[in-house]
Amino acid sequence: MNLFQMKSRPHGIERLPLFLEQGFVAIGWPGIGSLENVDVAEIEERLAKKYPDYVGQKMAYYKGIVNAFANTMKAGDLVMIAEGDFVHIGRLGDYIYKQEYDNDRDGMCHQRPVDWITTVKRSSLNDKVQELLRNRATVTKFKYPIKMAELEPLLYGEEDIQDSGNRQELVEKAWKVLEEEIQSDDPIVRIKAAAAILGVTKR
Repeated sequence: MNLFQMKSRPHGIERLPLFLEQGFVAIGWPGIGSLENVDVAEIEERLAKKYPDYVGQKMAYYKGIVNAFANTMKAGDLVMIAEGDFVHIGRLGDYIYKQEYDNDRDGMCHQRPVDWITTVKRSSLNDKVQELLRNRATVTKFKYPIKMAELEPLLYGEEDIQDSGNRQELVEKAWKVLEEEIQSDDPIVRIKAAAAILGVTKR
């Protein structure tokens, strides 16, 4: 799993409210067709045809962004969008091409669905994530292992981020303790164990 930051102005139009309400993200660059199963070399060819002023470093920069959105991002990765003092965090789906938006008016035909998980204070994120969010590129990948983002406390319950194997082991140990305590000779211990079990099973 990887983590990305994104900006919310595809084709120069602010789309964050739409992204949050309808559960997706998008980039601009209309006029280059669907990018499904299109490699970086073909992306460059299409960009060069549609945007002839993209040369040298400019081409390398824009080609990298488009390729990151189409190919580097994968379903299940996490995406962050900053909004002032807050950051929206969601889980990405597969790339989708929306032909009806492939025009210079809308310009957001390259999309990915997003399951928005949470919104957190920017100040609650560590220095490495803050560094990612400061990047001005439309799409930027977190350059460290995902664990170094330290998102577990903010995304509690997300099995893909936390070590689900360790969590399952802890759950099994906890149940074993309760099973032993409910058979205790001490009635107070038995009552507390029973209350704990009932509290879990009623959720």
